Amino acid sequence: MERVKTEIRDEVTHKWQYEWDCEPNGRWTRRLIKDLTSWTSRKHGTVDFHTTQMLSGHGCFGQYLWRFKKLEDPRCADCGEPTDDAEHVMFRCGRWEKDRRALEVELEESIDPDNVVAIMLKRNTNWDAVKGFIRKVQSKREEDERLRQNGNL
Repeated sequence: MERVKTEIRDEVTHKWQYEWDCEPNGRWTRRLIKDLTSWTSRKHGTVDFHTTQMLSGHGCFGQYLWRFKKLEDPRCADCGEPTDDAEHVMFRCGRWEKDRRALEVELEESIDPDNVVAIMLKRNTNWDAVKGFIRKVQSKREEDERLRQNGNL
């Protein structure tokens, strides 16, 4: 009976991975989470509001807010880059360079969109460190966006 359950689970996972790989939507999330088995079978790490924003690209990002007509353009308010999306904010924007470098020192490796989830999955301390960085960045950006909306920024 257990063997049958394992075979069914493997078959479903294989089909899910195939659909995940072929789906045209969600490219950013798929770039981050390449292997669904590693993601779903992890032994540590909870996903909170801010982590979900980074993983989905939906949140306090100029590109996302512009898409829903909450901003006049998708430019980064911090550094002026033309596209302010999750990749830019978390991995490129100069405003967060010092914090990003401190995170990389703590992790003992560089992060980029193609390895950050794998690094998080290695150990709980990595997960918590990356999650803390995301929370810090997104909380400050949300605060800045509230000030902007109220005309104070």
